[in-house]
Amino acid sequence: MTASQALPWKRLLAEAAAIVLSILLAFAIDAWWEDRSARHSEQLLLRRLHADFTEIQAAILMIEAEHRETSAACRALMSIPEGSPVPPTPVYDRMVALVFLTSRTFNPGTGAVAAFLGSEGARLVDNQPLADLLLSWPGLVEELQEEDVFLQNGLAHRWIPFLKSRVNIGPYLGVYPEINVGMPAHITHPQPRTPLIVDAELVNNVLDRYKLQQIALRDIGPVIHAVNEILQLLQTDIDSSL
Repeated sequence: MTASQALPWKRLLAEAAAIVLSILLAFAIDAWWEDRSARHSEQLLLRRLHADFTEIQAAILMIEAEHRETSAACRALMSIPEGSPVPPTPVYDRMVALVFLTSRTFNPGTGAVAAFLGSEGARLVDNQPLADLLLSWPGLVEELQEEDVFLQNGLAHRWIPFLKSRVNIGPYLGVYPEINVGMPAHITHPQPRTPLIVDAELVNNVLDRYKLQQIALRDIGPVIHAVNEILQLLQTDIDSSL
């Protein structure tokens, strides 16, 4: 084989190297773009989660405050001597309403959590402690809502019927502005007003409500702690990306 017929190895090697480099560069660009897209998706999810849990935090702290107020109302009502009437004042009317008529329920908006749990949302969150807390969140909510069911059943089947059997409940419903609107004055402020007498039956009903309130307060503590920790981890991850 003559020199003119020899293969141009240097040129062929250079062209092969260029092809390999272009392929590797294409893969690198694709990987960079996928990573950039994943980071963007993660940031969107983290911000949505932060917005949701900020609202959840406000709601659950309100529920905790009402649980504490209801527990305090139970103690105040149980401190009234048997045979005495509950004082017909706005303060005591609210206490009776809290104990016998109402209980705030926990219904968190968890659209972002659903996005995290579904599809590939869990894969987007690199922070493992945060991912673990988010994965455990539905179970925490379920436990808290079980307490809500106990309280709602107590209201529907025991405490509201008991109060209705004793007095006109209008004055107690009247402590809530959203209910009081449009109610006739003779309902919210009847004259004369039937006194609510403290006796063993009333005390036992209040005691049962108090017991469930204390259990609710015990169970809401870990949920509040989890929400605070989730928000802290979310904020840290959001700040680190700036």
